[in-house]
Amino acid sequence: MKNIRFDFTCSRQVPLYAHLCNQYLNYDALNISIGCDGQQDFGQHSYFIEAQGEQTQLEQLADAIAADFLISAWLIDSGIKVIDEPQGGKTLLPYSQSGSSPAIAPFCQQCYPLIGDNQSAKFGALDLACPCCKGETQLTPAQKALTLSDIKAMAQGLLTQGPLTLAAADDLQLSLTPFALPLGERPQLLICNPNTLNAHFCLNDAQVLALSSIEKPLICARPTQEHDKLSAPLYDICFAYSRVILVLAEVLRQKGIDWVYIQGQHNRPKLAWLDGAWAQIASKDLGSTQAQTKHFIAPEPLREKVSLHGYQAQWQAAKRSRSHQGELNVAVLAQSNEAAHAANTFAANAGADNTGVANGEIEHAGKPHASDTENHTIADAALFSALLNGKFTSHRQAKNAAVIYLSHTHASQIVTCDNKGDTELFFALPELPDNGYEIFHQLDSSPQKAVAQKFKSLFPDDYLKLLSLKLHGRRDNLQSLWAIAAILIGLNPQEETQSQEKLSDALMAAAMRYHGANAPRIDYPLTKGEAHRSLNWCKTLGTVLSFRIAGNDDPSQLAFAMQDSLADYLSNWLEHIDLNIGVYNVALAGNELTNETLCKRISLRLGKNFPLVVNRSLDLDGDNLAVGALYVKQRQLNTHD
Repeated sequence: MKNIRFDFTCSRQVPLYAHLCNQYLNYDALNISIGCDGQQDFGQHSYFIEAQGEQTQLEQLADAIAADFLISAWLIDSGIKVIDEPQGGKTLLPYSQSGSSPAIAPFCQQCYPLIGDNQSAKFGALDLACPCCKGETQLTPAQKALTLSDIKAMAQGLLTQGPLTLAAADDLQLSLTPFALPLGERPQLLICNPNTLNAHFCLNDAQVLALSSIEKPLICARPTQEHDKLSAPLYDICFAYSRVILVLAEVLRQKGIDWVYIQGQHNRPKLAWLDGAWAQIASKDLGSTQAQTKHFIAPEPLREKVSLHGYQAQWQAAKRSRSHQGELNVAVLAQSNEAAHAANTFAANAGADNTGVANGEIEHAGKPHASDTENHTIADAALFSALLNGKFTSHRQAKNAAVIYLSHTHASQIVTCDNKGDTELFFALPELPDNGYEIFHQLDSSPQKAVAQKFKSLFPDDYLKLLSLKLHGRRDNLQSLWAIAAILIGLNPQEETQSQEKLSDALMAAAMRYHGANAPRIDYPLTKGEAHRSLNWCKTLGTVLSFRIAGNDDPSQLAFAMQDSLADYLSNWLEHIDLNIGVYNVALAGNELTNETLCKRISLRLGKNFPLVVNRSLDLDGDNLAVGALYVKQRQLNTHD
């Protein structure tokens, strides 16, 4: 007789795994115990099933578990080991669910082969009852009424009549040709034939596994070089994620369709690969009805409730506890509530040390003013939420750390935290001019004048495209810098100047194509303002131009060089900070971390010298900010940024 333990270590809660553990308590052949280490903590959750039995029985159990536990995007390790004594119990594991449906997932390992395989007698039976995932309970009456014939007619309509709107699936639109996208949106594709995925996209194993995972996320992918139909630099792609879409995709696959364009409220989570594992960008992608309220045990904050940028975080002291730990909940605000918080307010209650805003007082964010360039509330919040990942049990322990917060939604900054827990803005990306004329004028009026003039004479087409560039929205971010650089290195071959988002994607895609052993060094010199440092962007772009003028005609090498050199400069800056205040942890956050190459280079260059901290239980640029804001020290919080 042996005691065996099956472990599934995840970077955040996985409701299906908790549900499957509970189901295995009904496994009659063996004495089973279950549990979850780190259940309500930030950081890793390790679901486990323990069993005692003979070798043959345990092998049968292992086969059953292997079939049932579908891959999750949040799974970071799994294993089987012999144990002396069981640590688990017979208590059911709690798990959060989205919406009012008891379903754990739209489909699972038991019902997927029946509903989604065209060889199955049950193919297209959307309302098939599944005892495991209860996916049929997610269906609306309109979806339950759909027959296989209805779905085949939809597929035929898409092929013969053009774009299709699925009234029964949240008005999702499908098309064989690209949609006219709103400004700034990357095209999205539903993959109908996973078997041909590698013929169309350059993907690694982690990306393929994530696409296949139970979460069915959107993954940023680069099409194969010189693809005859996929002309955008990058796409967000996903596999079928609901019963209706699953059957429709299979019917389209039978008709020879590998992928279709999609647009609408599909509520797929967008993920980014960061320092060896996946992280979610923003829970708001899921919509307020699909996103789950997250529950954690957390140390006492400085304020008990915060509403910020569409999220609400709340902390409540644990009853009869002297440990200063309590329950922290965070959720996406419903649209109606979000309108009430349109000014992005902190609704903050006085907490420990009376440093919170007075009870019930709400501070409205006003218009930007001169001192706002020093405002680092958002980056502070990103830092504290990251450090909750096992780094402190009291807010007073949040110290000797730094955060690299890179975002195109808020100010991109590096903030430090000293040995007293006080934060200081070390670096902020500058606001770039909003048009190409002014960009060239500033280059031409700087020490980069000579290379700017040579660029104008050697590459007149690209010079004209630069002049017609218009940057909209925030411009103190890498996206704006990448967009300008993309034109300078010749990544805008079209007649008209592309949008900044498409140009930025073109630069990132070019960097992903580069597989050389070395690359030029691009300068990212610091400028010292009155309080914090910024970037001499003219010098950075001047360096890029100088390499192109000198004959470097490989834009992928220059695009890679920009990412690699920035990571190297970030590492040097952090080493400088370390000498001054001592840095024990470097937190990473922000929605610009979808940049695959930059993230790899940051892991490589910074990861050698500093522990990198990513709180994967929270978003990179979403609910993490509301949670971290509970711990931000400022008495009054300007939050327009």
